[in-house]
Amino acid sequence: MNTDVMIDMETLATGTQPVMLTIGACKFDPFGDEVKRSEMEVLYIRLDIDSQVAVGRDVNDDTIDWWGRQTPEAQVEALGDGTPDNPRYTLAEAMDQLYKFCWGAKRVWSNGSVADIIWAESAFKQVERANPWKFWEIRDVRTAFDLGINPNMPPVTAHNALEDAINQAIGIQNVFRTLQNCTDNSGTYIEPFKDWKKRG
Repeated sequence: MNTDVMIDMETLATGTQPVMLTIGACKFDPFGDEVKRSEMEVLYIRLDIDSQVAVGRDVNDDTIDWWGRQTPEAQVEALGDGTPDNPRYTLAEAMDQLYKFCWGAKRVWSNGSVADIIWAESAFKQVERANPWKFWEIRDVRTAFDLGINPNMPPVTAHNALEDAINQAIGIQNVFRTLQNCTDNSGTYIEPFKDWKKRG
């Protein structure tokens, strides 16, 4: 059951309220099998820059310079104009879509505890929306990967928010799958993995 949401963003700054270029999100089960993109629910949004600058979101020169060193494909996707098939949404429109996508999730994940989730929360506040998650439902991919278990993530297109979100979801599943073999001194599976076999 896809109880969790993974979020990834590409931005024009690294502070608490950067201009967001793209948002990628996917629903997944951290206790499940490897994510299959063709079978999963995903969200991908390209955002309008002007509507974000108008409410005070940040653009950083160093980040702009960094984008100038990325591949042409990544630059076009992150910074290119909207098209009828691949539009750019205002901040309010984008956050409304993300709010609906995340509503009801058991946990919400991002790669870093002070990055994507914080960026989303500042944007929700600017468009007068409550957060669609509680603070205790937030999880950090980077902390899980620091456990020393190889997340075995496949290669993806660099700096594509949706591909990164899906890739990080696969990594979390791989880490959880390894942890399911861990037991305490009595041989009992450690929490939250002791009921792993029942879930299957």
